Amino acid sequence: MLCMKNYQSQNKKGRNRGNKNIVDKKLNAKKIILTLISFIVFWAMITDAWGYSNFIFNNNIGTYIYGYISRFIWIFPAMFLIIRYNNQLKFKKNELFSQPIFNKSLVLTITIILVYIFVMMIVNHKGFWINSEIILWLIVIKYIIVGMVEEIVFRGWGYNSLVNIMSHKKATIITTLLFILLHFPSYFIKFLRFGTFDFVGIIVQIISALIWGIVFCILLKKGKTIWNPIIVHTIYDLMSVLFIGGV
Repeated sequence: MLCMKNYQSQNKKGRNRGNKNIVDKKLNAKKIILTLISFIVFWAMITDAWGYSNFIFNNNIGTYIYGYISRFIWIFPAMFLIIRYNNQLKFKKNELFSQPIFNKSLVLTITIILVYIFVMMIVNHKGFWINSEIILWLIVIKYIIVGMVEEIVFRGWGYNSLVNIMSHKKATIITTLLFILLHFPSYFIKFLRFGTFDFVGIIVQIISALIWGIVFCILLKKGKTIWNPIIVHTIYDLMSVLFIGGV
């Protein structure tokens, strides 16, 4: 009888330790925010704002190639986190990576983008204009990748994990503020390298990232698939470069 009690006691302790390990691995807001900050720091380290592509390739196409490779490297940890913590996400990976949902929010957002791009093109260039200083196929690939990786990191992982433990509003605010910070390093790196700081550029970037960060979270919430914000992100970036200007 004593042996049986000892066995039961040890078995109960073992289960308690197992439960404790499960609890320890449960996500909380602090852990999720730290992962997103880590992504920002990681990107600040590998971004081509440091001029890595010039040392490796020393040509214009090499700049694009480095951009593709660095972004795929950057996204790997996010994919691991999504798979590892799939059960603690609002939208599980099978649903998250399912086909796009052409709902009202997606169609309306694309329509607004097209109208905005057309108006800005007319205002800036006094008529129809297309950017002739870019290599079209390289730019298309670039912004497909940019839209995909940024959305998977900040919406597919960040917002998706936060909204499972807090309200949509709070998750959107946190994710969007960190999304804004993602765009800061390149400005400060260029300041360190060249001694000039683009104040206008960073203000425009803050406003743009703020607006679109909120929109992307709404698109994921409404569509329940990461492809909806990826599509909008890609269209906006690509159309802006093609018909307004920039790279």
